[in-house]
Amino acid sequence: MNPVLEVEGLGKVYKQTSIRSRNFREDFGLWVKSLVNANKTNQRGTITALRNVDFKLDQGDVLGVVGRNGAGKSTLLKILAGIVKPSTGQVVYRGKLVSILDLGAGFHPDLTGRENIFFNGELLGLGKDRIHECFDEILEFSELGEFINEPVKHYSDGMYLRLAFSVFAHLETDILLLDEVISVGDIGFRQKSYGKIIDLANRGTTIIMVSHDPDQIKDICNKSLWLDKGEVMTFGSTSEVLNNYLEKFLIAETATLKNAVVSNHSITWPMGLNIRNELSVFGYSLKAKNKSPAEPQRTNDDLEIAIEFEKLNDEENLEITVTILSLYGTWVLADSYGLYERFHNSVKARGQYRCICTIPAGIINFGIYQLGFLVSKSEVLIYQNPCLMNFKIDVCEEEGVKKHLVRKAASLIKPLGKWEICRSEDSLPTP
Repeated sequence: MNPVLEVEGLGKVYKQTSIRSRNFREDFGLWVKSLVNANKTNQRGTITALRNVDFKLDQGDVLGVVGRNGAGKSTLLKILAGIVKPSTGQVVYRGKLVSILDLGAGFHPDLTGRENIFFNGELLGLGKDRIHECFDEILEFSELGEFINEPVKHYSDGMYLRLAFSVFAHLETDILLLDEVISVGDIGFRQKSYGKIIDLANRGTTIIMVSHDPDQIKDICNKSLWLDKGEVMTFGSTSEVLNNYLEKFLIAETATLKNAVVSNHSITWPMGLNIRNELSVFGYSLKAKNKSPAEPQRTNDDLEIAIEFEKLNDEENLEITVTILSLYGTWVLADSYGLYERFHNSVKARGQYRCICTIPAGIINFGIYQLGFLVSKSEVLIYQNPCLMNFKIDVCEEEGVKKHLVRKAASLIKPLGKWEICRSEDSLPTP
């Protein structure tokens, strides 16, 4: 089967101009100056927005395009949409393409929601008969109810975006381009929007979306493209591309704490991190058990998390909780010695302590995570920083370990389940 979309050698070069749209007088003067210097050596340089971009998508693929600001993401979508002409290369489509680069751009503020459904729908290629057929579905999806007969200029931003998303979600197209348009409304409507995108893909629509939200890319896209300064860094499965992208720019980042020294997944405070004059923390670290701190942590390693501190008084017991969050902010793990009876009142007396928490192998999946800790006294939180530093867990390299599932669906935990399989007729009772 031929790909639905082929991009070959795509490049875009813009000429720099000294006219900056500051005010008419300044721009006119700069324009005259450019005419005077027209025959001199070209003083205007060029900006390469894209360079040698290649990829192919099949029917039903959902591609997430990631990269920092200025990486060329929006330029790529504009070229694919036919808004901008490429300097080099070509784009081959097989089917109808619709681009939604600005959600609700075709709405007229003085028209009602009902009128805008027909107005915007026809702009996007839906025929009037088709709009009549799916009008009730669009209205139900938008959850606007009686507000559908009000002018959209009276809508809140959330209502406006709901209506716009509901119209485009009922388009019939082979290829759909989206630019930062899925974060719509409250969490319930957002989940419904995610489901609609996935439903479109399951029905065969090929989707390309740009988003700065890694959660959106991870949840929706089966393939991803990482652009950096106009070049393709990686193209492939979302779990691998996203982790490579996030590792490149985030693995070395850590919370900036006064007088902290960061090295090999450890943070030390030579003068101590004073917490409410209750304790002073000197070190917090993570490593694979029986390995050096510099060696990589893998999914088949036990993880040792250590914290060293000094209790500054003989008052109530203190409880320290180790926390691990995903890079997207989801809590993966929180564990405290206070949960275990044998450690009751273990940190009450003044003095120095070293606590080690061991996380068994096979629990946390490969990826990039955030390490932190909480401190509480008499069940009252007195300090929290769940994002002290980032760390990475690699897929284990042992022979025989299957990697296809974690590559396709990179869940946060990966314990091995116990499976039993039999043919249905074999499991039926004998008559």
